[in-house]
Amino acid sequence: MSVIIELRPEAGPALIVGGGNVALRKARTLAEGEIQFTVIAPEVVDGIRLLPFVSVVERPFEAADIPGQPRWSLVLACTDDRDLNQAIGRLARAAGIPVLVADRQAESTFFTPATIQDGDLKVAVSTGGASPTLAKYIRERVVTALGPGWGGMVHIARVEREERLAKKRGQRQ
Repeated sequence: MSVIIELRPEAGPALIVGGGNVALRKARTLAEGEIQFTVIAPEVVDGIRLLPFVSVVERPFEAADIPGQPRWSLVLACTDDRDLNQAIGRLARAAGIPVLVADRQAESTFFTPATIQDGDLKVAVSTGGASPTLAKYIRERVVTALGPGWGGMVHIARVEREERLAKKRGQRQ
C-alpha cells in the first residue's frame, strides 16, 4: 500500500545521481514542480542543463554527497551502474531520506506517478512502480476523457474557498 503526496518546493532541494535520459525524465518532473535540485554525474545530457531550478556537478558521485543528516528532501539514483544505484539507495535510507532507485523498485521508498497538469489541477496515475509505461498509457486515457479547461475550474474553486474562509474568519472576530 502507498500514498501519493505532492512535494512543495519549501521541502528543500533534491539530489539526482546520474546524468542520462532516465535522470532527465526525473529532472523534468522536479523542474515542473519548481523543486530546486542538484544533478551529480560525470556526464550530463544537455536537456538537464536547460532545465530551471538545476545545479549540475560534473563528477562521479561520492558517499559524502549524502550526509548522515538529511540535506536533501529526496534522492533519485538514476545511473546505469547497478552497484552504484544500490549504494546510493542504502546511503539515502540510512540518512532517513526518501529515495527512488530507478533500476530496482524494491530498493525505492517512493515512486513518481505519471501526472497530468492543467493550471492548479494535477491528476496522478501510479502503478506503484510496477509499470511506468502502463501508468503513462492510463494518464493519456484520462487526459482524453477529461478534456481541457479544468485548471480554470480549480482556480475559480480556490478563489471561492478563500472568500468563504475569509468570511468565516470575519464572523468569528
